[in-house]
Amino acid sequence: MGGRTTVFLDMAMDVIIREEIKKLKADPDFVELVMAWHGEIGATTQVPFAQETQSAAHQKKIKRWTRRDFGTKWKFYWKVILNECWNGRRKMVVERNLFRLAPRGANPNHRPPKEGRWNAIFDLRNYFTKIDSRPHMRLLGLLFYPEQEEDTFIKEWDRRKDWFKDENGAERLIRLELFYKYNRERILETLATGFPFYAKWES
Repeated sequence: MGGRTTVFLDMAMDVIIREEIKKLKADPDFVELVMAWHGEIGATTQVPFAQETQSAAHQKKIKRWTRRDFGTKWKFYWKVILNECWNGRRKMVVERNLFRLAPRGANPNHRPPKEGRWNAIFDLRNYFTKIDSRPHMRLLGLLFYPEQEEDTFIKEWDRRKDWFKDENGAERLIRLELFYKYNRERILETLATGFPFYAKWES
């Protein structure tokens, strides 16, 4: 798959970096997945949650399912769904990119700056360390901050690594690797075309 063209990366840098990643015995397509997962490849937008799964049509579908599943008691459960689930979720927004529809709170602006980028760096540090016993910060710097000196990039990471002190990096990586393993062909298609992975499930 080394000759595959991705529509999101600068092609001159893409070829160089892909070759460096291959030299580590790592998979450049998986690296691109992680970047896209966190919104670093392809557009990331925030939209009201209601426009995704809380549309009127979706609400009617859930109502039908509630009637089917709970019989004569369906009205009670439907009231619970409306009051405790639906209304609260309407205050949320969804951040969408090529591979995720991630719910966000009502005030997503209070998150750390460039959160997606540093999440991708965190996951790829763990991936490179798993593959080659080192995080390969120079390579990560080329991927995310190609104009920056390596030492500067490492200092920037050191300032942010406490963001991840409660994160289970190994578990996060396993989830991404399993997603990649079982959806690889569709993931490659998404990376090549920019057509969102989740689009067929949108309401």
